[in-house]
Amino acid sequence: MRGRQRVLIGAIAAAVILAGGALVARATDRPSTIGLGVRQASQATETCPPADVRPNQTTEIATAKLIIEYNSTDQDIGVHGAFDDHGWKTLCVFDPTGRLVLKVTPQSQLRDLTMAGIFFESREPPASEFSFADLEATFPDGEYTVLAESFDGKILVGSATFTHDVPAPPTIDAPVLAADPRDTKKDPVPLEDLTVTWQDVTETVAGGPVDITGYEVIVTKEVDDDPNGFSRPTYDVHVPQTLNSLRVPAEFLEADAVYEVEVLALEASGNQTITVGFFKTA
Repeated sequence: MRGRQRVLIGAIAAAVILAGGALVARATDRPSTIGLGVRQASQATETCPPADVRPNQTTEIATAKLIIEYNSTDQDIGVHGAFDDHGWKTLCVFDPTGRLVLKVTPQSQLRDLTMAGIFFESREPPASEFSFADLEATFPDGEYTVLAESFDGKILVGSATFTHDVPAPPTIDAPVLAADPRDTKKDPVPLEDLTVTWQDVTETVAGGPVDITGYEVIVTKEVDDDPNGFSRPTYDVHVPQTLNSLRVPAEFLEADAVYEVEVLALEASGNQTITVGFFKTA
């Protein structure tokens, strides 16, 4: 997604391993850690947090999230994760079968400083290469166990609930959007009174029930304004599930400019589905 740039904290100095089926960077087969104590889980992977810990040396990790993102326009799917606390120097995540799927170990001076949090996005292959069926087989639903060692030697424990409940794509009704930025000249929209509207999402991609907790609307200027893109004008708003429209302030928009619009349907477990289009202002 051109309108949503992510920075992986510590990407230069941290060693990250993402393992699992079709998204393998390096696969690691380990005994199951589900239902085991911290000692047994740590012994499953030698380089993960140490096994010899006492109960008073463990604490719950502040944030542990693992979600699916489906881009319905580009027809691709991937896994996102976020793990956050006051500071840790090693973090390991195991799937429900006990297989190590993520290990983060900062090196050198970053290891001394430790990391407070990390957000990652997996590669998002096209559906022809990696389908929903592939994802469900590769990343089973359930609790993903988290073990980390904090900067002060305590062991951080927790879990991230991962589901396959992916919302159906939101349908954007207005403004009139083009699939390609080059086709936006056909229907320029006025700067004043621009409102993005969409239809309610009422089911999953599989046609099952869905618990939509809100929507996110992102409007991003298509042309870079600086070499790195960090100051590219972006209007990003979360709205409750009871709304299906959002007005875009005229002060944000520029005349004769191309913008990308993304509407995301957000599901209770964190999974999200995106619909993308482009428009040009008059």
